[in-house]
Amino acid sequence: MKSTVNLKILVSLSALLLVGALIFWYKFIFRTNEEIVAKTTEEAVYTIEIIRNSLRYNMLLNHGEVIQNILENTSSTIPHTAIRVIDHKGNIKFSSDKNDLGKSIPSNSMICKECHVIDSKVTLKDTGRNFYFTDKKNHGRVLKSFIPVKNEPSCSSAACHVHAPGSTINGIIEAEFSMSQLDKKFRDKTLDVMILGVVFLALIAVTLYLLLLKFVIKPVVLISEGIKMVTRGYYGHTIDVRAKDEISALGQDYNDMTKELKAGKNVLEEKTRALSEIMEQKAIEIRKTQKQYMYTEKLASLGRMAASVAHELNSPLTGIIVFARLLAKRISPDNKADQDDLKVIVEQAEKCSNIIAVLLGYSRTIPSDDLTMYVNKAIENALHILSNQAKFYNIVVEKDFDPLLPRIQGDQSQIEQVFINLLINASDAMNYKGKIIIRTRTFIEDTNELVEIEFTDSGPGIPVDYLDKIFEPFYTTKPEGKGTGLGLAVSKGIVQNSGGRIFVKSKAGEGASFFIHLPINKVSGEQPSHR
Repeated sequence: MKSTVNLKILVSLSALLLVGALIFWYKFIFRTNEEIVAKTTEEAVYTIEIIRNSLRYNMLLNHGEVIQNILENTSSTIPHTAIRVIDHKGNIKFSSDKNDLGKSIPSNSMICKECHVIDSKVTLKDTGRNFYFTDKKNHGRVLKSFIPVKNEPSCSSAACHVHAPGSTINGIIEAEFSMSQLDKKFRDKTLDVMILGVVFLALIAVTLYLLLLKFVIKPVVLISEGIKMVTRGYYGHTIDVRAKDEISALGQDYNDMTKELKAGKNVLEEKTRALSEIMEQKAIEIRKTQKQYMYTEKLASLGRMAASVAHELNSPLTGIIVFARLLAKRISPDNKADQDDLKVIVEQAEKCSNIIAVLLGYSRTIPSDDLTMYVNKAIENALHILSNQAKFYNIVVEKDFDPLLPRIQGDQSQIEQVFINLLINASDAMNYKGKIIIRTRTFIEDTNELVEIEFTDSGPGIPVDYLDKIFEPFYTTKPEGKGTGLGLAVSKGIVQNSGGRIFVKSKAGEGASFFIHLPINKVSGEQPSHR
């Protein structure tokens, strides 16, 4: 309870109200009482003045009995009032209480001291003196006031001839007024104000508590419970907001937050679902890539074995060619049939030997910077290797070579591999039937002289969405088992290592054109070749 906002606000406001009540009490009770007492004192002084004026004439005529009657009548008219007339020697000459007659006041009393310091020129209002003292008998306050009776010319010339002309003050009129009734009213009024104040503070406290409970505590508790609901995963939870104050604005912000959290959760779930699908698809692609990689490793092993077998076949083929030619010399020229058969054997064996020589060229590890090549010859070698394959029987190859292409630096066997990959891809795209156009030329780009090789097929073309992906490793549009997705990726790497670039231009239904740009670095002492 000590840490609740409700209690803190309630205690703070109650303290403020209490301070305000005390200020009100001081302002309207004590100050009012002081004003009443001051007014009562002033009225008492003027009452004494009236009494003095009424006694003045009788004093001049020395009518002592009349003066005594006036004092007694005044005391009976104003309850709890005592009036005395004291001469300049301190003797009580007249009194509303007959028991005081003939008595004297002490010389050190306040009245005597005041009389001996009062100047004759001082006005009545200034010379009025009063003070409070506690009446032990009545247990109440008594207001004692006194005013001097000045020595006027009429006094010294009066019949009594009591006072000398040089005297300043003839005596003092003293009056005592009981404050018990006023004090009782003040106490009653104070008690009433205290009771009303306590009731007022209680009503204010209860009202504040109810207002805080309705407009602060309850909305805050609802928002707190809502936050707990959100932490438990109920993102769509909302609270009822009806008012238009700051707390309600906070509640509305909470509702907006939960709506955004719910929408964000839905988006996140959708993205998670999409990401799961992507991950699943990637997992499938990875498994497919692993299979392709295994297939590529198998092809690489077969290639190495084929190179070894080709090297082993080269010697028997050489023997076949040599002995066929020796046999042809021993056979009579008139034996035309045998001569023709031996000629066919020599030609076919030489053809096999040339193919094996080209295949063996792929296994060389000489750095490409130390090698030179002729682009047109590399294309011819690639065509020579592929021309006897069944997939090229129904394909027409149209060549448009620049006969003045210079010899350039590069590994011809690797460039031939690029050409073979492009030709095989074109054949597969045309389903082994169609036309391939091969062009070579030189051109200048940014002061650099380049060789351009173009392979254009009459196939169905490449969709636009695939143009940016076909050079990625293991990406292929061929059916499974008919491609590894490495041909173009390897070709791109070979071209880039040779300092060139490769790109494709294609439209769906209009075939595809692959372009290779290689830099021309003329070999020292070489003239442009007409090959």
